[in-house]
Amino acid sequence: MPWTDIGFERGWLTINKTVSFVCQNGKYTKYIDSPKTKQSNRTIPLSKELLLLLKEQKRTHHSIYVLSTKRGNIISSRSYQRTFQSLLERCQIPYKNFHALRHTFATRALELGIDVKTLSEILGHKDATITLNRYPIL
Repeated sequence: MPWTDIGFERGWLTINKTVSFVCQNGKYTKYIDSPKTKQSNRTIPLSKELLLLLKEQKRTHHSIYVLSTKRGNIISSRSYQRTFQSLLERCQIPYKNFHALRHTFATRALELGIDVKTLSEILGHKDATITLNRYPIL
């Protein structure tokens, strides 16, 4: 995600593209496309604490991407998964895939009282019914 997708003034992260890597002739090519559905295009509020961390990251980071390789290139989803797995091992936490963070966020948000419609919008679900079916209110 490029830094331009973070609205520091308003405290939002904009989701408006997807990135995939396709192997052709032994070489991976990056493809940037629009999200699958209209609801996948969304803005997500960011906490003040996270905004402070991101501002510091941007100040010391010299890439157009929020998270990048040492050369400033975009990171592949496989790299995210490998790094996440390494962190789990160091913390002696059983295997979870990276997507589990999304489920953890949704569950904790409901536990803390976020309304289902707002959570549904943050997650990019078509409507709140999808959210309720996946995450029954505790």
